[in-house]
Amino acid sequence: MDITLASPATRPGPSSHRQLTTYSIRRSRIQTAVVLATVGVLLLLGLWINHADAQQKDQPLAPHRATYDMKLSVARPNSGIVEVGGRMVLETVEACEGWEVKQRIKLTFLRNDGDEFTTDSSFTSYETKDGLSLRFSVRNIQDDEVEEELRGNADLEAPGAKGRASFTLPEARSFELPAGTLFPTTHLTLVLRHARDGDKSASYLVFDGARLDGAFQVNAVIGRPPRQTGAPVVRGDVALLRNQPAWSVRFAFFATGDQGAHPEYELALDLLGNGIARSMLLDYGDFAVDSRLVQLQALPRPRC
Repeated sequence: MDITLASPATRPGPSSHRQLTTYSIRRSRIQTAVVLATVGVLLLLGLWINHADAQQKDQPLAPHRATYDMKLSVARPNSGIVEVGGRMVLETVEACEGWEVKQRIKLTFLRNDGDEFTTDSSFTSYETKDGLSLRFSVRNIQDDEVEEELRGNADLEAPGAKGRASFTLPEARSFELPAGTLFPTTHLTLVLRHARDGDKSASYLVFDGARLDGAFQVNAVIGRPPRQTGAPVVRGDVALLRNQPAWSVRFAFFATGDQGAHPEYELALDLLGNGIARSMLLDYGDFAVDSRLVQLQALPRPRC
């Protein structure tokens, strides 16, 4: 399955909206992450990300385009899912003033009744390097029909201060972000800092634009990296994977104010110090999807 990251109608930049697309089942979101990765994933970067240019000890995140093969890892009996397969492309692009994260996921699902359906989700965001401004756009498509589309922006008054998120799609809506809220790239940078410092856990409030009702409380557990057994051969710029510290990081995403026994979903990463994830496991409770890195491309850094 070949998928490309379509350029948004308006190129994300310091003064334009970003397009972020998310994939959902039962309104579950496979994207976030990664993003952290996301994104990632988001994840899914290559210069210093500074808080007011004060922290210079963090390792640079590497701008890159990563392709992952995705397949079903486990399905609980009540999930109704018997097979999942597809591909994810996660791209992190550095600009002089911020980071653009683009993600696209195409998956095919097979139910236990024989019904098959496809999903195509795209996510684009732009976060300034001071961590104070985020623009985002999300689109979820199932069987060629748009199921969900979100677009908006968010700003914080200062590091650690409160802020405000505003949506233009699916409807005009605005709400306050509580003090301490982080945006995804800043969150990833802080989690990597915790890992380097030897911390075993971290918890932050994170807003990424993927939901209309506010931020997630994201709890991270940090441990040793998993063994690289049965990993696929990675093509491309594999030098990005060498001589990097690595950790196993498991994120649990809770709705704000809900610290119950079960998170909305969990994301486990085999995460390198430069922000590249060698593998991901997205766990929605009823089923989990495994993602393995198969192709990697280094992207240029801007001349600022």
